[in-house]
Amino acid sequence: MVDSDSVSGRERETELVDVHDYDDLTVDVEGLVWPVEVPPFRDERFRSLWHRIQYIALRASQRSTLALPLALQKGVTGLVAGTGRLLDRRHREAARDFIRTALPDATPEEVTRLDKLAWRHLVRVALVSEGVNARIAGARLGDHFAIQMEPRAKEVLDRNEGGLLVTAHCGFWEASCLGLKGIGLRPGYAIGKAPRNDFVAQHMQRVRGGQGMRLIPRNGAMAAVPQAVRAGSFVGMLLDHRPRRKPVFAPFFGRMAGCDRSAGVLIRRVRAPIVFYGCYSAPGSEPTRDWRFELRFPKVILPEELEGLGAVEIATLINRQLEELILHRPDEVFWLHDRFRGAPADPSSD
Repeated sequence: MVDSDSVSGRERETELVDVHDYDDLTVDVEGLVWPVEVPPFRDERFRSLWHRIQYIALRASQRSTLALPLALQKGVTGLVAGTGRLLDRRHREAARDFIRTALPDATPEEVTRLDKLAWRHLVRVALVSEGVNARIAGARLGDHFAIQMEPRAKEVLDRNEGGLLVTAHCGFWEASCLGLKGIGLRPGYAIGKAPRNDFVAQHMQRVRGGQGMRLIPRNGAMAAVPQAVRAGSFVGMLLDHRPRRKPVFAPFFGRMAGCDRSAGVLIRRVRAPIVFYGCYSAPGSEPTRDWRFELRFPKVILPEELEGLGAVEIATLINRQLEELILHRPDEVFWLHDRFRGAPADPSSD
């Protein structure tokens, strides 16, 4: 079994402190008031009868699978994941390349295992997103989340004066919103790309809104995010994907990777703390049976630490923290992003 401690040349994870200050708080999502209005998270071009049929089929499959006994649920998850992996060779190969880069000591058998788990994990995340509100909203936070923090992260979050929350496609990011709301953060926002199905996009907005996290479309983020942060909200960002437009290139697991240029511009414009976090299943638990999660906050970057840095340097700092989030639980990583396609081999090429 490969884990972050056995990867040669990698730094050990940051040692975090178990925090129990929030255990007895209730995950309260009633009476949410949004401090600023943001552009609508939708694309009405994708609102035909066919899109509605797709949406109904998706929701029905999620609900029916989630209602199954765990053994049958695992069987369905494995079947769906295996079919997707078999039919999508490009993402399968991208996952194997990503795994070999992040875990250079992994055996071929381990690479194959993690590749298969990535497809299963995608389905599990979808199931958690369907059921997490009903299981956790209104409950005692400590019954569902174990909180671990780097001390500066606790200081920033307890001040509750706004900032950026950055994570990767690892763990159960769909469950994290309720944990963030549960520790007392104001209603927040998250940047995302509306799917090419307006019914799905509207459902995503309803679900996130019910968790205290309203979605901001990427094309409206430059104006909306600074306003939200100035109003005292935290704004979530997933920054481990490969951008399609005008990327900057920075080291990621020892290779150059395309990174979101606009994220660096936005971070410099906002001038607020960046809190890195990850939300994983609690060790030994089954997310769709136990609804127990581990919410970790391993790093904070303060605005003054970014003074004078350019987009590439900011992307490099962010990538280092994303690496740690990914290596914490390699078996719960969405490895399917084609992170290195189109990137130069030499860091000096950008």
